Amino acid sequence: SSQVDARAIEITKFATYILVQAPAVFLLVRRGISKNLLKGPIGLLLLFVSWMLFSTIWATSSSNTVFESLTLVLTCAVGLYVARSFRLIEQLTLFCIAMQPGLVFSWFAVRQNWAGSVQPEDGNWIGIYFNRNSLAPPAALGLLAASALLWVVLAHRPKRWIAIGLTLIAVALFDSYLLVRSGSSTSIGAVIVFGLVWLFWTVIRWWQRRKNISLRQMLRVVYTSFLFGTVLLTWLGFQFQSALLNRLGRKIDFNGREVLWSFSWSGFKDKPIIGWGWMSAWRTQQFFHDREFWWALTNNYWSHSAIMDVLLGGGIIGATLLVVAIIWSGARQLGSVCSEISGQWAFAATWFVIAASTQESFIIGNHFMLVLLVSSMIGYQADQNDDSLNKTNSPA
Repeated sequence: SSQVDARAIEITKFATYILVQAPAVFLLVRRGISKNLLKGPIGLLLLFVSWMLFSTIWATSSSNTVFESLTLVLTCAVGLYVARSFRLIEQLTLFCIAMQPGLVFSWFAVRQNWAGSVQPEDGNWIGIYFNRNSLAPPAALGLLAASALLWVVLAHRPKRWIAIGLTLIAVALFDSYLLVRSGSSTSIGAVIVFGLVWLFWTVIRWWQRRKNISLRQMLRVVYTSFLFGTVLLTWLGFQFQSALLNRLGRKIDFNGREVLWSFSWSGFKDKPIIGWGWMSAWRTQQFFHDREFWWALTNNYWSHSAIMDVLLGGGIIGATLLVVAIIWSGARQLGSVCSEISGQWAFAATWFVIAASTQESFIIGNHFMLVLLVSSMIGYQADQNDDSLNKTNSPA
């Protein structure tokens, strides 16, 4: 038959993702994770992905949950491998370099007028990706990683720092150009959140060095205020971004997503404790038929919000495990944020992913944004006998 079996394509994609991620998982297993690390947020993060894998037992679409939960575990393991194996400066370099091939090919595709590289209705760039919201995240991450590396270069001025700095500026400008041309307000909004978080912790680093603030004070006052302020600003940013973008002459339309979120919230209330099974609800007929306007959404397979996906897939238990892991990981990194080179990255990158995940399903297997989230949450975790944690006394 000339028809292509869609299931065969999915299985092929699944096998390809496994092969690509397998080396990192193998090296992580070979190196292992100490019991001391498992007692912290790493252990809680592993409980979260284990819960989603365990949800296959009660999932309403168990065959899909098996695939999706296994990829979630694999990609989370890749993030742990990155955190265990590479210091922050190395992670920034890896992320910056890894984003560039797809962005260069996307620019080339648009320049050569390849079919599907530009949205005809508004001129937004897609490149070689699925849509503009697939192009924007790698452009945003490339921009942020290059900017963080530039911050380090300007602060420490290593050999050939001018050439390195000019190269990073060129990369940042190129990536920011593609980000703007994608027209994705989700990634642009998340970049703004990143910038605000980076600025906050830059001020805190300066304040902590001048006043010699203790870690206990940082935890009780600074970190608590940071969590409250970040959640509030993220919510306000996305709540009023329509008005802001309209003032800047740009349009945004979340009407379709709001229907998806309404569906997701309604479905969560049906199974609030344990959920429907990871990424299972949108594959279940019952999920649609019990709700209004279901016929308009039957071709959707996720919530366009990782927050809703987590609530739907794992219920309150799954969401609680992830939230506590994120908060706990931040508390664990309070010391390094004020002493490590470009230590602001840990918090800024974490909340960049969280902000973007309010609008897109980025906490999902086989997506580099999950690798970024896990590695930034956990930070560099060396073996216990490795005390060279890439520290610096620089005010950068």
